[in-house]
Amino acid sequence: MEPNILDLRQERCPMALLLAKRHTKSLTGGEQVQILVSDASSMTDITQYLNRHLFHLSCEQIDGYYCMQVTKESY
Repeated sequence: MEPNILDLRQERCPMALLLAKRHTKSLTGGEQVQILVSDASSMTDITQYLNRHLFHLSCEQIDGYYCMQVTKESY
């Protein structure tokens, strides 16, 4: 299975947040996506959104960008 990666390192808010919302909305329960973001405010906005909308999130900083591992929770 091909990894599900959303690379938003070239995007800034609000576009990064809008693209992350659109991509995560299509996930089914248990499905994962890796979101890459370089802008700290975009990372904060996306994290806040995901925490409010039934997603499990882990984040780490790698070589000047953030790597967020996102899993849509099953009901």
